[in-house]
Amino acid sequence: MRKRRTPFGWPQRDPLHYRFPIPNAVWEHRLKPIAFEILTYLYCQHSHGGANLSPEMIAKGIHKSEGTVRKHLSVLRDAGLVTEECSLTTDFLSAESGKFFSLPNEIFLLNLPPAAFMVYAYLLLIEDRRTHTCHPSYNTIAATTGMSKNTVIKAINVLLEKHLVTLEHSQYLDQSGMKWNGNNLYTILPTQSAADAFHQRQLCHLELEAQQRKLRRRQEHRACQATPSTSASGTFVS
Repeated sequence: MRKRRTPFGWPQRDPLHYRFPIPNAVWEHRLKPIAFEILTYLYCQHSHGGANLSPEMIAKGIHKSEGTVRKHLSVLRDAGLVTEECSLTTDFLSAESGKFFSLPNEIFLLNLPPAAFMVYAYLLLIEDRRTHTCHPSYNTIAATTGMSKNTVIKAINVLLEKHLVTLEHSQYLDQSGMKWNGNNLYTILPTQSAADAFHQRQLCHLELEAQQRKLRRRQEHRACQATPSTSASGTFVS
């Protein structure tokens, strides 16, 4: 019986192939979300043996403009994290000897807003590796990421919409028996389900565009038929 192979371009289901490590020390630099995403993308490429990338290549990889990437690469260089050649510095790479968390390669395919990307990374940092759950407060997430509470809430809503996490509200009783709202319980979902949902939305969008093009062509054809033509002498031909 012939052994089935994974189609070319699909990630092998080996953590070394479909995930990449990020040093926990990355949070000490207090980066803005977009700079955090750029640094994470560079680390992903480094982990999988990628060569030095140009700002244009990075921009395509994270779905941002080249100007935005260049601006924040300058910030990363000033922080001593990235070289002039857009590669990671030796000092940052030396953090590999410490603790780290991992992110899935597919996360860059989903075109997340930078704030949602950063919140997602933080949830993976603190998740229980056995249950894939965590329950930080909005204030804790905001304090770690450097974003406002409102921005964090919006980012979490994006993650829910993208099927990257689920959320359960919790409550607790204090010593007097009063009921209070507790922290939300987040469950990290497999990225494959999020990628499938993303591709399904893309497919629906393409189908809608095709229907709209067909409708426009039909309307243009009818308009041409309804417009009277003129003969060589300049008189209208009915």
